[in-house]
Amino acid sequence: MRNVFLAAILVLCGPSLAAFAATVPDPSAPGLSDGERLEVLLERVRYEQEKMHSLSARFVMHQESELLLEPQESSGDFVYLAPDRVRWDYETPNPITVVIKGGEMTTWYHDLEKAEVAKVGRYSDRILKYMSASSSLGDLLEYFDARVSFKGPAGDPYRIELTPHYERVAKRLKKMVLWIDPQRYLPQRVRIEAADGDVSEFSFDHMQINADLAAGTFDLDLPAGVQVETVELGSGQG
Repeated sequence: MRNVFLAAILVLCGPSLAAFAATVPDPSAPGLSDGERLEVLLERVRYEQEKMHSLSARFVMHQESELLLEPQESSGDFVYLAPDRVRWDYETPNPITVVIKGGEMTTWYHDLEKAEVAKVGRYSDRILKYMSASSSLGDLLEYFDARVSFKGPAGDPYRIELTPHYERVAKRLKKMVLWIDPQRYLPQRVRIEAADGDVSEFSFDHMQINADLAAGTFDLDLPAGVQVETVELGSGQG
């Protein structure tokens, strides 16, 4: 599950950087070939992400797996603050809170009265790089081939399908699909299909961009009695 959190963060978030001084990229401009239009669309997504310093949204997560008797849906709230703070609050079916703050990621399983604190450690720079709007899509396109159709009805989201062109990636991930909001130019839906057949899909709505966040949004005060376990990313746990 932790990898799904990071994958969704990768395509959704980016830190606040200086906006491009050039003309705003417009993927609907006439006269572009499909290849050129894709490049302009990716530039527009990066442009909008670079202006974003905070984001909050409602989300629904759909999961399919051989380990599940039937498909499962979760829902809750997502909050991001540049450059490195993220919070997921899963409300249903089981309350779970995930907070990434600085060099730690805490996952609190409310019903189990258990929390895992992942010391990001040597992975910190890599994770923050993946969260960077200026490099996240570029990093994806180093490992994936992108395909998009621009012939859908006006107002429909752009659908970008990413398939791995390296065998080592294809062994774990079959494909990733992004639906890009045509007004905000941010992903409103993300589908991740693993090579083993597992599917995770996030849908986001009620997005608020660059709104003021409440003080303490990323503070997580665990109740007394919660058992806390510290794990290291890459140690084989989580």
